[in-house]
This record gives sequence, C-alpha cells and structure tokens, in this order.
Amino acid sequence: MFPRYNFKKIEKKWQKQWESDGIYHSTQDFNKKKFYSLIEFPYPSGQGLHVGHPRSYTAMDLISRKKRMEGFNVLYPIGWDAFGLPAENYAIKTGIHPAKATAANIKTFKKQIKSLGLSFDWSREINTTDPAYYKWTQWMFLQLFKHGLAYKTKIAINWCKNCKIGLANEEVVNGKCERCGGEVEKREKEQWMIKITKYAQRLLDDLDKVDYLPQIKEQQKNWIGRSEGALIDFGLRTTADRLREDAVVSSRKAVDKIKVFTTRPDTLFGATYMVLSPEHGIIKNLESSITNYAEVRKYIEQAKRKSDLERTELQKEKTGVEIKGIKAINPVNGEELPIWVADYVLASYGTGTIMAVPAHDERDFEFAKKYSLPIKTVVTTRKDNIVGVGAMIEIRGGKFLFQRRDKNTDRNPGMLAFFGGGIENNEDTEEALKREIKEELNLEVKDNFVLLNKLESHNFPGKYLDIFYVKNIDEKNIKLSEGDAIKKLDLSEALARTDVTPFTKNVIKYLLEKKCFTEEGISEHSDFLNGLSTPEAKGKMINWLEEKGVGKRAINYKLRDWVFSRQRYWGEPIPLVHCEKCAHSTSSGQGWIPVPEKDLPVKLPKVKKYEPTDTGESPLATIEKWVNVKCPKCGGAAKRETDTMPNWAGSSWYFLRYTDPANDKEFANRENLKYWMTACPASQNKCSEVGGVDWYNGGMEHVTLHLLYSRFWYKFLYDIGAIPKECGDEPYKKRTSQGMILGEGGEKMSKSRGNVINPDDVVKEHGADTFRVYEMFMGPFDQAIPWDTQGVIGCRRFLERVWRLQEKITKNVIPIPSSRDEEFGSDPSVVPSARDSLKDDNLKKLLHKTIKKVTEDIEEMKFNTAISQMMILVNEMEKQEKIPSIYYSKLLILLAPFAPHITEELWQKVGPASAEATAGKNKKSIHLEKWPEPNLELIKDTEIILVIQVNGKVRDNITVPADISEKEAKKLALESEKIRKFVPGEPKKVIFVPGKLINIVT
Repeated sequence: MFPRYNFKKIEKKWQKQWESDGIYHSTQDFNKKKFYSLIEFPYPSGQGLHVGHPRSYTAMDLISRKKRMEGFNVLYPIGWDAFGLPAENYAIKTGIHPAKATAANIKTFKKQIKSLGLSFDWSREINTTDPAYYKWTQWMFLQLFKHGLAYKTKIAINWCKNCKIGLANEEVVNGKCERCGGEVEKREKEQWMIKITKYAQRLLDDLDKVDYLPQIKEQQKNWIGRSEGALIDFGLRTTADRLREDAVVSSRKAVDKIKVFTTRPDTLFGATYMVLSPEHGIIKNLESSITNYAEVRKYIEQAKRKSDLERTELQKEKTGVEIKGIKAINPVNGEELPIWVADYVLASYGTGTIMAVPAHDERDFEFAKKYSLPIKTVVTTRKDNIVGVGAMIEIRGGKFLFQRRDKNTDRNPGMLAFFGGGIENNEDTEEALKREIKEELNLEVKDNFVLLNKLESHNFPGKYLDIFYVKNIDEKNIKLSEGDAIKKLDLSEALARTDVTPFTKNVIKYLLEKKCFTEEGISEHSDFLNGLSTPEAKGKMINWLEEKGVGKRAINYKLRDWVFSRQRYWGEPIPLVHCEKCAHSTSSGQGWIPVPEKDLPVKLPKVKKYEPTDTGESPLATIEKWVNVKCPKCGGAAKRETDTMPNWAGSSWYFLRYTDPANDKEFANRENLKYWMTACPASQNKCSEVGGVDWYNGGMEHVTLHLLYSRFWYKFLYDIGAIPKECGDEPYKKRTSQGMILGEGGEKMSKSRGNVINPDDVVKEHGADTFRVYEMFMGPFDQAIPWDTQGVIGCRRFLERVWRLQEKITKNVIPIPSSRDEEFGSDPSVVPSARDSLKDDNLKKLLHKTIKKVTEDIEEMKFNTAISQMMILVNEMEKQEKIPSIYYSKLLILLAPFAPHITEELWQKVGPASAEATAGKNKKSIHLEKWPEPNLELIKDTEIILVIQVNGKVRDNITVPADISEKEAKKLALESEKIRKFVPGEPKKVIFVPGKLINIVT
C-alpha cells in the first residue's frame, strides 16, 4: 500500500533540499547557452503577498524550469524594490522607521515566496535600499548630470497641503491626496528633471526591434505620443489696438504672439476660438490688457487644485473663462478669435495653447456647445453629396427663429421650419444660403454666419445638407412675405411641438446631440485648400505658413521630461552639493557640483524624524550635520541636495545588477553583461538583432512608465559605453503580461470588500503545488480571471490522481531513452514481449501528443491548456491496468515545472535510476533531467477530414487518408452525392489545399 499524498511533509522537505543543493543557481560557465528570465521585482509592502503576485512569478518559473531541462544556463533572479512612498507613509502612520519596516516586510515576502517552491537564484538577491546597490544608482545619476541630461528647474507639481509634500499624478485621486484624502493644488517647485525627451524618437522607433505584446507597444507609443503637424503664430490684438488705425498684427513684439502646435493645420479656416492653459505665461504678461483679470485669476487658482489626469479626463465637464480685452488673429484670414482659459489644456503638452476647431475636435466641440461658441465645418467626406442648405437663425436675445408658412403651395402648410433650400446654378453652399435668406426674409447676410456641419437629407437618402448658423440678426431688418410669421423658440422646446416639420425636428435633434467630424476627408470653406484631401491640405497649408513666415512644419511629443526628485526621506540621496562660490564662477550660475565617484555612496542618514517639513523641503534638510559639507571643487562651504530620487530610479537598472550583484568595483562586470545581456552569444545557435533579458513578464500597470524609464536608462548607459556594444541598445528582448486575479464573483480584490485571498492560507490548506497548478489553470494567462475555491480543490484532486498512478507502474523499469528515436532503449530488464506490445498503443501516441502540446503551450503561455492536456493523459492512464514506468516518468517531467514538489518526490521513488544512483549516490533531481521531445512521426495523423467546397461554399466533409493526392481527392469529391447536385458537369477549375480542402469551381 502506497502512502497518501502528504504535501506538507513533501514540500518542506524538497524546498530545504533544493536550497542546500543550490540546483537553481546559475553558473559562470559562459560556454553554456544562456537564458535570462525576469519578473518585476516586488515592492515588499506590509500587507505581504496576495494571490495576484505569484501568477507572474509562477509563469516565469515554469518557463525557467523548462529552459533548464532543455540545457540552458538559466538566470532567474529575485530582489526588492524597497524605496518609495508606501514605506514612508507606513512609517509615519506607525512610528516604525522605514528601514526597520522594510526589513521586516522583506522577511515576510521572502518566506512567502520560498513556500511556493519558486526556482529563484537567491544567491543573486538584491535590495535597492542597500548602499552597495544604490551607490551605482547614484553613479548613474552623475553620468546623466555630466552629459547634460539631468537639470534642475522650477515646474508646477501636485502639492498636498496636509502632507506638505509633492505628489506624482498617480498619487492624486479625484483631486485628493491618495494617502490622506486632503486637498491637492498645483505649486511651483524646484525639481530635478531627466531629459528623457532627447530619446523620444529612439524609444518609439526601437519598438519595432523587440518582441512585446501588441498592447504593450501601443501603450508605449501612446505615452510617447509623437505628433506631426505645424507650429503656427497667432497674432494678438487688444482693445486698445482696435482704437489705433495703425494697429498691424504682424509688426507687434514677440510677446504678443501665441504659438500653437496642431496636428491638423488643414482645419485652420475652421478655428473659431483659442484656449490657453491656466499656467500659460502670456496671461500674466498681458494682465494690464485683460479687462476681467480678477475672474481669470480666480479660475486659474481653481485649476491648481486639479491633477493633470483629472483635467484631461474625457468624461469630465469642460469649464473655462473668456479672457476679455484681447483677441487672437487667425493668420490665414485675419479673423479675430476670442481667447479662453480652460483647464482641459495642459501647459505640458505642445505650447500650452490650442486653436479650437470644434467642428473637428470632440473636446473643442463639447466646450463650444456649452458656451455657445461658433462651430465651422471645414472638412467633409465628399464634395458631390451636398444637395442643399439649411439655416438656424438667431435673433438678438438668444432665441432661435423659425418661419411660419401658411401658403397653400407649401408641403407643410402652417408648420414651423428652418430656412433652407436647394443649390442652384453650380453655386456653393454659402452662396445658396445667402440667396435663400434673401428670398425668404428679404435680408442681406454677409459675414455673420458659420457652417455647423452636415446633416443627411430628409428627402434624399445618402445626400446631405450644409447646416449653417446665422447669428446676431436684428429683427427689425427682417421683411417677411405675405402670410409668413415669426416664432422665437428654444430648440429643446420646439421638439415637443406638433407644428414643427419632421425634417426640422431631425435638424434640432442633430444640433442638440450631434458629434463633430474628426476623420480625414475633403477640405471645404477653406479658400486655397478647397477640394483637397486631408493629407494634401496639410502639406499645402504648411507650405503656405512657411512662405508667409507665420508657421513651420513641426513634430511634437506628448512625452515630458522625467520629474526625478522627491521631497521625501525614504529614497536615494542625490549625489550633488550646491556651492554659492562656484555658482558665481560658472556660466550657468547654478553651482551644482557632483560628489566625487570615489566618495559614493552618499548614504541616507539615520534619523528619528522623517515626517515632511513645514517648508515643503525633504526631512533631510533639517539634518545640518549631514547637509553642511565642503565643496568638492573649491573646498568652500556647500550644502548637499536634500531631495531624494523616486523609486523609479532603482527599478530602472536592477536587471543589470543581477548579472553581477556582489561587484563593488562597477555596477556589473563587462564579461557578465556580454554573456547575460548579449544579442548574439557564442554559445547560442541562433543570433538575434536584440539582446538583453530574454523574457520579461510583469503587470500591465507597469508597461508605460517603468518600461519606458528602464528602456531610456539602458539606452543612455549603452550610449556612454557602460553597456558593451554586443548587448544591443534594448534591455528586454521579449515582454509579456498577465491578467489580474479578481475576487470570487469577479470584483477586484480589496480589503474594503473583504475578498482578498492570502496565498499562505491556500498553501497551508492545499499545498504549494496545488496553488501553482490552479493559478496556471484558472484561465488564459493574459486575461483577468476571478478566484474560484472549487477550482483550487479540483487541482488538488488532479495531483492526488497523479500520486495514485504510481500504483500502476510496471515492475520492469524502462529508462528514459537517450534520444527520441530510442523509445525503449536496450535495457535487458525490459522483456521483448512488453516492448513489442507497447510500440503502437494509443497511450503511447497520446503521451507524445501531450509532450508536443505542453512544450508548445508553455512557450506560448497557454498554461491552462497545457494542464488540460496532462489531465487527459492522466485520465487515459487511469484506465490502464499497468503503466510502463517510462510513460509515467515522462508525465512527471512534463508536470514538474507546474508542480515541482510532488514530481520530485515521485521521481525519487519510481523514476528511472541514474548512473550515480546505481553507484550508491542520490538520484539527480527531476528538475535537472532532460526535457522530452515528441516523436512527430508517431503522432502524425493518418486520416484527415477533407472539406469539399463548390464555388467557395462548404458542401460536404469526408474522411480521407492524410497523404491523399489531388487526383484522388477530386475523384472522391465528385463521387459524393451531396456534391453531384451542385456540379452537373465537368468543373472549370479545381483548387486543392493538401491536408485541408478541395474547392470545385463550376
């Protein structure tokens, strides 16, 4: 009788043994082919692991284990991203020093991770808070500073008034501080910046080199946000200018111009107003000319209390204030445009100014509707589908005018309607509008109308009318024909009336609900651009702007320089000192002097108080003994920089340190880097253009900032020669991501919902192997999946079935063959009759199909279907009276990456004996055995389902030999009764796709 499956005893036993043997340690044998697999190293919070963390760890553990068994020297390291705001917040809340809290948290995390049997190389463990590590983070910052990529400047940041601390955008939720819930405002502070924008185009272009998931590449592209367009100068005219006859916009001084970047210069004729960001400096410069400056200033103060994320939220209601007393001048037609300040425009994007074209931009359209600003359509889909015009007329006072028609000849006698009509004698729609209004109202209109948009014609489906807005009409100038009358109605009020024509109701609904046209099309109402496609119109407009000297072609990036400093204690000190004497003797006048490299690291001092200061400075600023130093350059009095680095700093290069974690002479030995990070190592059979980490997996929440920062950091080190050229200039060859694990019922796990699952509890009740198998089996790896306790129990039962299969092992042990052609080898213990009877059985074929599928599914991260296939194999094995040990052994090897403990135990009990074992030594670990290869000839299908089509439509399916010829396939197809009725004679053509289908063309 075999003992029961005691996972507690087994898992503890083998975890201790593996650590003692160091079987997961990578070696320094640089002649061996290498594989570098990486996870995002965890932040050791006080809450410990939740079940979402191990999903990524286990996935990369499976891949790493398989690669070891395939003969690779695998580097699968682990470390701690331990600096940052959460530890400092926890320290402030509990009074426990961040260093002590972090050490305790790491201990907890380490214990939890080791309980899962993950094959990390713990000999390479790193910690970003270790001075031996952040010495090199500081060294790298100094290189950025020396190459002009690190600079200090005053910028607007999110400021929590309660915490007295600067916050990243991600730390502001609904305008409140994420930590304390207090009010956040914009405040200008001196900040260290990293000039990542210098690398913007390379970061974009080099995405073509790497194997990242499409959605990951898309997020990178969106964050970088490259835009091609034009930089346009809009002149300014004040109220005082209008009183001067010699006011010429083009001759005004530069401060009285607004520069605008736009990706759609072809819509310049459609600009109806301008918008400035609340931070735009020109507002202050023109304070004396702004007649409502107090109102504008109040709005600007309100905008300071919102984060950039809130301000740009598409669903947020747009707000703004008109800046009265100044107008912008459209350079293309000289029109005066009102200028507004609105918080949906950011100073950090483009020039902090937009030309608003509401007919072709959704945010501008929403803003224009709210504040009744003109909307002019200048792009349409086609020019030949406009059959008429309609006009919404506004009488002074804001009500809309409808015409009452009582003539018997009218289609709708007594009904209210818009003015409008058809186009006559090749006139354009503007000419048609003027003619219709002249005929109906005996009123001359010249420039007091704008084109709104298109509306599908009520009478001519597929055709459209240009709908205009005619504004500021004086009622006394209207002369109606006999029998006509006027009604002043609000649009929404008109919808409820029964005496409004159906077409007019459609127009009203359109005007109340319509959206702008944002696609490319054909320019209209745009002078010299009329009739041109959008790309043609863009090019012609840019040429015109350059010829006139009022604009130029330009490229813009949404990416901004990296805000690198934090006014906090728990972070890497910035290794610079400020010297007033040196500031006066340098051209820049800044006086920032690098700490000599020999004096690194600048250690974070031990303090009792680490709360934010009343001044908004880092708590380090109060430690005079640490702050006051001698200038390394002149020897005079100087002060250390008291801002610290963000947690992004240490996580931007940690993967490099793993290659040589104990080096105190350099951040990593060049030979180590060449081996682990190279694009084409001598030991590999294949050469790739891109080097770096072979496979990196992590959460989708880190595929923008962390991924972008670390790619930039690596490229910089590569450019200055700190990374060997053989490694290439991309840090990660492949990047994938896992889906989130949700609570039972599909809700996000959170303490407030009480649905957080602790992996410790699952491991204690069901075992680490069950936990690992369930996390990989619960659903597609890249999708969000809810936790299911019954699913955990099902995986536990699966492993128990595998355990019980040992009872069916044949006494004659069949060793693992040395090659896939040697199915049974020549072991004399295998009797010939047993060997012969097993050659062609179904179990053997299923085994090799399983080998093939599990091998492929692990590489494609289809872990759930790999486990499903092994379950099918186990089902079949359970039906057998006896199982050859070689079959069971191969099953154990396939299962080993998923469930390492149970498979190791079974391997030592019933697996094939090694030469070492027969010599009295312990057996080799299953995790160091060779990964099996499938016998493709054995599992090749002998029959297939041949699809028979007639003229491309499926008419029948027949079972045929897999290697059937075209001639035989045609014969069988034409003999089919289902096919005969569709093919009365000889077919014109036959298309044969071997192994799949035959298409008969009649």
